[in-house]
Amino acid sequence: PAVPTTRTTRLIAEEKVAPERILAVTFTNKAAGEMRERIARQLGEEPRGMWMGTFHAIGARIVRRAAHHLHRTPSFTIYDEDEQLSVIKRLMERHRIPPKQFAPRAIRAAISDAKNALVTTDEYARLARDPFAQAVAPVYGDLETALRTANAVDFDDLLVLPVRLLEGSERELAKWQKRFDHILVDEYQDTNRAQYRLVKLLAREHRNVCVVGDDDQSIYGWRGADIRNILDFTKDFPSAGVVRLEENYRSVPPILELANVVIRENSGRMGKTLRATRSGGEKVTLVRSLDERDEAEWVMQHIMSPRAQKGLMLR
Repeated sequence: PAVPTTRTTRLIAEEKVAPERILAVTFTNKAAGEMRERIARQLGEEPRGMWMGTFHAIGARIVRRAAHHLHRTPSFTIYDEDEQLSVIKRLMERHRIPPKQFAPRAIRAAISDAKNALVTTDEYARLARDPFAQAVAPVYGDLETALRTANAVDFDDLLVLPVRLLEGSERELAKWQKRFDHILVDEYQDTNRAQYRLVKLLAREHRNVCVVGDDDQSIYGWRGADIRNILDFTKDFPSAGVVRLEENYRSVPPILELANVVIRENSGRMGKTLRATRSGGEKVTLVRSLDERDEAEWVMQHIMSPRAQKGLMLR
């Protein structure tokens, strides 16, 4: 997360923004840890008070601080997949939904997709047309009550409940908007509906939001990522500037020439042309393989060839 790291360091060191007024969001705990270490190294001290972590970690902190608004106590439990499945199986039994016909894991996945898309239980029930959706609807409808009774949340609630909190209370919304003067989000092309909504709510007043992402690398649509979030960023924040990072220091020119040809065919993109800072490199080889095993075998043989071995020794 080089860009948000550099920007955060500049905000603190040059703009004199207090660390506790900055919210930095990444997609993995590892990336968040690396970002904190780099910022501390560049500043010469820990950015104390700064909120930095994954969307779910940030969401958990918000929910704990506003638990009473969400019918929980601050000591609520975060259910893992097995615990959530146990609740779903119990609700399926209550509604006499046969697990051999509708797998509990499939129902859990459908509920997860609905939550991340911010589809409410009422909406889901109203739109349920096929037998599977009609089986999911009553389980989804009772799940919140079951979790609330157990003083628990599931992983998806860590995104949904903060959004519900901010949309349901102008006082809470104003409080959290004042809490963070600057918001930075890495890998923005991979955000889903709930994550997008949370960022937009928190940044609505001050509009000091910086997102980093590559619209040509959005590959998580299967888990709810919505490429429109980054494509429409300048519509949501009209005064935002767009900086294209087109210099690539990892790949040689032949690789980037091929990459430019491929990504140029993507539909719905902001557009960029990658440029190599390195020189040299062999021409790209196109190989047609029967399957992934055949492909892996070809790669292995190519690496182990005398020519490739000579190149490795030279490097």
